[in-house]
Amino acid sequence: MVERHQTLYRICKTYGVDLKGVASLNGIPDPSKIETGQRIFIPGAQKVLKVEIYIDDVAAEQGEKSKIAYRQLDFIWPVEGKITDVFTEVENKKHQGIDISSPLGTPIKASNGGKVIYSNNGIKGYGNLIILRHSEEYVTVYAHNQVNLVEEGMWAEKGQIIGKVGQTGRASGPHLHFEIRKNNKPLNPFLFLK
Repeated sequence: MVERHQTLYRICKTYGVDLKGVASLNGIPDPSKIETGQRIFIPGAQKVLKVEIYIDDVAAEQGEKSKIAYRQLDFIWPVEGKITDVFTEVENKKHQGIDISSPLGTPIKASNGGKVIYSNNGIKGYGNLIILRHSEEYVTVYAHNQVNLVEEGMWAEKGQIIGKVGQTGRASGPHLHFEIRKNNKPLNPFLFLK
């Protein structure tokens, strides 16, 4: 049974089966559109395997366009603190956001108003993670949280406290990993933050 945020691509990759074959066998006309709770027959599967969820898949999800209020996208700093790692696209040392060191439990603010499309800890390395969708194009990512204070489907206002700084996932100390993505491409947050 398809779980929230899973894609047919990741399911087929996990089971080592052909995507087009599985889509055809299950009568799925568009492999990019499967539903949570949908049953998918996987040929040759002996048992249920854990299908990993990836941040790129969640950030690429399209919400209901009509329900997202379009506002001017001026982003505020989600926390105050010392920048300990910056955005870099160098192939051998990619860092898709910025790390802001702040004391454990410091409130994290929504950088802009948006719909909570992910609030969980199921994406490897990110720990407790929140992803907000601000428009069809833009999402922000808040990772390593001590606690998430919003749930999927909720609306967060700009400046609203959505979580607390932590060190969950792959984190050596308390900090917030923050990303801004446009069409799922990570961008340098320094170009947007006010």
